[in-house]
Amino acid sequence: MIHYAPCKINIGLQILSRRSDGYHNLSTIMYPVFGLYDIVEVIKTEDKSVHFSSSGLPLDCESEDNLCVRAHRLLQSHYGIGGVAIHLHKSIPFGAGLGGGSSDAVSVLKLLNRIYHLNLSPQSLIKEASCLGSDTAFFVYDIPMLCSGRGEEMHPI
Repeated sequence: MIHYAPCKINIGLQILSRRSDGYHNLSTIMYPVFGLYDIVEVIKTEDKSVHFSSSGLPLDCESEDNLCVRAHRLLQSHYGIGGVAIHLHKSIPFGAGLGGGSSDAVSVLKLLNRIYHLNLSPQSLIKEASCLGSDTAFFVYDIPMLCSGRGEEMHPI
């Protein structure tokens, strides 16, 4: 299965305070940008491991640390799912605040939900996504949102 993982822009990002967990409280509008995206492919395998490959822009981390792999391991630990082969074609530049890695991770969560028939609700996906990063929850819906907290408190606008 293939998913096109869009990036996002932040409109009016305000950093409000530092939290005790090391993150910041913020207020921002996150807006999906569908013209720039990564392509994530996930294929079910017979074993329990994850096989990761990539093309396009070079990645900024080792495969084991990639958010796509971490997303698989998260659902595997919570739901006992099997293995997959993940291929990421990277087009969204990293480190630009566009949320490419977060979008990729949520794409993996969405694809695993379908491939393994987990029937996770959007709220369950948001809970899982929030374990992976601050802006990941936004990509569950991919619609403009007013975001607060670490970015996981969202209200459609």
